[in-house]
Amino acid sequence: MSSTSAKKIAAVGSAALAAVLALGAVPAHAGTQHGKFTFKVSDPYYKKTDANGTFTGQVNMAGTVGRSAPMAWSFRTSPAVQAIATGRMTCSAGHMQSPYHDSHANVAVNYFWHSSVPDNRRNKDYTLYGNCTFRVNVGGQTGTANLGFSFNYSLFDGITPSLTMSESADGESTPYVSDLRIAYDS
Repeated sequence: MSSTSAKKIAAVGSAALAAVLALGAVPAHAGTQHGKFTFKVSDPYYKKTDANGTFTGQVNMAGTVGRSAPMAWSFRTSPAVQAIATGRMTCSAGHMQSPYHDSHANVAVNYFWHSSVPDNRRNKDYTLYGNCTFRVNVGGQTGTANLGFSFNYSLFDGITPSLTMSESADGESTPYVSDLRIAYDS
């Protein structure tokens, strides 16, 4: 495939992703099958670092016995992503099972994004998703980056058996995934 064809495909794919995310209909990884993290009294914290950034989630399980609980989360882009950014970013997060939404416009690419999803009930599966867009320069080529992530989780009540989701097609079972897609300027 030629470089021009690859750029056009990347641009069309990223434009379609951006259009879907702008409509708020589907998160960046809606079609991705991946595992889930179950918050427990003995395991109330999750952290994952990949090439795109660091994501954390936590629930005070002991302090919310018998009622719903907020899931506090954070995300910060990696130094490698920060190095290609040429401008500020706009970020939006949502939730597949609740009306939760969080957004920030015109923030620095190294912004420490954090929020809390309220009213999580025990023994229910949840998916948090987010997306940030920003301008980039990669080896002299400029474009617009879309950095998306999703996190599957549940809260364990300590009584009902905890269930886990099946492994993904590539055999990897991870509750958090992210991807960076760049639509290069023509």
